Amino acid sequence: MDYEKDFEDKIEKNDPENVVLPEENEKEELYQTEELNSEILKAEEQKQEELETTAPIPKVVFRNNKKSLGKMVKRFRKRMLASFIAVALVAALIGGGITGTVMKYYVTPNDASAQVVTRYLPLDATSSDESGILNLIPNIYKIVSPAVVEISTSVAYNYGYRTRGSGSGFIISSDGYIVTNNHVIDGASKITVKLSDGRSADAKLVGKDDRTDLAVLKINLPNLPIVKLGDSSKLQPGELAIAIGNPLGESFAGTVTAGIISGLNRNLQSDYGPVKLIQTDAAINPGNSGGPLVNSKAEVIGITSVKLTSIGPSIQDPFGMFQSQETPVEGMGFAIPINEAKPIIDQIIKHGYVERPMMGIGAQTITQQDAARYNLPVGVYVVQVQPNSGAEKAGIQPGDVIIKVDGKDITSFEDLQGILNNHKVGDVINVTIWRNSKTFTVPVKLQSSANFQ
Repeated sequence: MDYEKDFEDKIEKNDPENVVLPEENEKEELYQTEELNSEILKAEEQKQEELETTAPIPKVVFRNNKKSLGKMVKRFRKRMLASFIAVALVAALIGGGITGTVMKYYVTPNDASAQVVTRYLPLDATSSDESGILNLIPNIYKIVSPAVVEISTSVAYNYGYRTRGSGSGFIISSDGYIVTNNHVIDGASKITVKLSDGRSADAKLVGKDDRTDLAVLKINLPNLPIVKLGDSSKLQPGELAIAIGNPLGESFAGTVTAGIISGLNRNLQSDYGPVKLIQTDAAINPGNSGGPLVNSKAEVIGITSVKLTSIGPSIQDPFGMFQSQETPVEGMGFAIPINEAKPIIDQIIKHGYVERPMMGIGAQTITQQDAARYNLPVGVYVVQVQPNSGAEKAGIQPGDVIIKVDGKDITSFEDLQGILNNHKVGDVINVTIWRNSKTFTVPVKLQSSANFQ
């Protein structure tokens, strides 16, 4: 019920001044319009003055005390209607701006944040509903885990085999090829693979590569599930990372842990030179080695292999990188990028080994301190030379110091290894040697690492 309208009607009926002639009525309406405009203008000026000064609230004085109460009510309602329209317009503009901003953040196809959200959607979902987001990791686990295997190793002794340890791996082809870490199977006399469906089989070692800590096994079983390999070059810090494996052996087989990609191209040192790894905070423990690190698309983007701890070398520290680590750390696991592993895996499957260009020397770095102490130039000290190698044929001897290759300064073994990695078997490099305070350059033909297996 409109009480205000009833109130107005009663006033107008009892107001003798409410009855006016048509001519006077037109004049009155014109006067009211002008008066309303004048009052709105005055109200705006008064508002501006209040913002600029702290003047007291002005007293309201009616210009014509003879005006009826009904007419004043009409004017009041008109002013309220004008104010309401103005407020509604401002609110609509503000609301539209906010809505536009929110919609842009979530909807614009080129927006980076929107793309990240899309990448984290479940594999079987087409919208970002709550149930879909919560099912992401379970969906990925269902797809990948059947192809993740437990690897048990044993060593032979007088009366049979003794269990050596366990790790993880994953099946990459339906004919039974399995990828794992070299340190998982290194030194084993017998390798047994167990699948999540309960089947098990003895595995054959196809080949291994110490430098990259990779190994390939093969089993003969029908209807094998396989993983899909991704592209580690497209990874960005902050992306989802899921590790699946068998930490601490069979009792915790099929464990899944989740985190993010914490860093890329982590340049860690090993006995074989720099190793660039993916860093993740997904929990990695002894037994996870060789298992897959998976992205939000259920693709393998890394092979878990190293965990940084504060207690020195461990099962998860095959390179012996952290022996001097004394500061406790948490959530620092590392994986071999799948793009780095693919060519190694292919060569192992094809040849049983990895073919790399080699000079045929054993060497170590001469640091600034070593150079000052032993009166030698900074470079790479030749410890030994392999018989019939390119280095021996070029006349390189133990005790020589390599200071340049192809005109580039060599200050460490890593510098030398980096140059060799950019060449192929059969290439000839020019090596500058320091010997007994004299320097000279010799050509060295690179040979296959298979010659020195």
